[in-house]
Amino acid sequence: MNGESHVNIDSRETPLIIPKKEEPHLLDFLTLLAKYRFAIILITFLGGAGFVGYTYLMPQTFSGMTTLIPPEKQGQSSLLSFLSGASGALDMMKGAENPAMDMFKNVLDSRQLAEQISRDPRVRRYFSTWDTTAKFALYAVSGTMTCEAMRNGIFNLNIDIQTHWNPSQAEKDSAKALVPYLAALYVNHLDRYNRERLMTTARNTRIFVQGEYESRMAQLDTAYANLQAFQEQHKTISLTDQLSSSVIGAATLGSQEQQIEMQIGVEERELSPNSSRLQMLRAQLEEIKRELKKYDEGGVNDYVMAFKDIPTLTRQLAGLTREVKLLETLSGFLRQQLEQERINEQRDLPTLQVLDAAIAPDRRSAPSRGKMLLLGLFTGLFASFLYIMVRNYYQQIPLHPEEHVRYLNFVAMLKGKRSSRKSVSP
Repeated sequence: MNGESHVNIDSRETPLIIPKKEEPHLLDFLTLLAKYRFAIILITFLGGAGFVGYTYLMPQTFSGMTTLIPPEKQGQSSLLSFLSGASGALDMMKGAENPAMDMFKNVLDSRQLAEQISRDPRVRRYFSTWDTTAKFALYAVSGTMTCEAMRNGIFNLNIDIQTHWNPSQAEKDSAKALVPYLAALYVNHLDRYNRERLMTTARNTRIFVQGEYESRMAQLDTAYANLQAFQEQHKTISLTDQLSSSVIGAATLGSQEQQIEMQIGVEERELSPNSSRLQMLRAQLEEIKRELKKYDEGGVNDYVMAFKDIPTLTRQLAGLTREVKLLETLSGFLRQQLEQERINEQRDLPTLQVLDAAIAPDRRSAPSRGKMLLLGLFTGLFASFLYIMVRNYYQQIPLHPEEHVRYLNFVAMLKGKRSSRKSVSP
């Protein structure tokens, strides 16, 4: 037969006469949409309204952010303060991260800090409405805070407080008020930790400087005694003006050499071996050693005597005088630093500068009703198209039974059965 075929639906091979199906056309699809336009509008509207209504039942999230400016090189000892400006600029040029900001982030993310904050009565009372156990309070507090260290020197602390499902207005107000309170708790605990760390660092540095100062004072007493004994033995009192100038210059460089060596010792306890500051200190130390070698062997300038060229007796006197001048300069430096570290050890001032403190939010940060409305409209539109396709399919079965045959075979295949379907030639 022209335009017809025989198809068997089941194993009895009962033939069906299937009329020829016409090719689909765009106008047919548009006609179908026009036919069901009211159903499309209604289902799309219901989808959007349903998703928006769902946002009133969802947990509400209220957020706030505190912006901090960490102290520049706060962990650094005053013993190294003269290098802070140059080394800080060098770190910025190299794009290095601020160690203080990285340390703050690690402290805020620590379990110990979360445990301390979860013991706060107000925080515990809010989260105990979910679960009264300490473990849950710790988990809930940890989930409310996120922090980010920016490369421009700003530190952001974000607080997100979530309510129950279908929250009351009182619970929303409580969550709003908890945002700045919790942010202030984090800042206060971080500041307390930083102050304790700085005082501990100052105490350790003070102990180190005090030991060095006492050692140099003992060496200075010995140097005074040696110089006095040499002068009494050889009946010499002083050096020539030209040689005194060389001795003072060499003693000043020697004092700088020992200062930098102490600075390296302090820095190595806080920084990595490959730190740019340590590399700069070592480079300065090598330069000073080269300059000192010129005083011993010559080459400073034409008016400075090389110690190797002066008579033996005078050279011995110059050496003893140089040792005294070096220890005097170094002892004065250490005495000044010792007093500074004693002050730092007793200092208990805020170390964090709050640029913008978190405030109670006026509106929730999530869920977004605008986004949920768009999602609901798209979902409703998709559901309306699906409804039209299913309804049109069942309406087209009498005219195109071969589509129904395909559907039956598909369902049989999903059930694990193989239906016999044979085409009969016209």
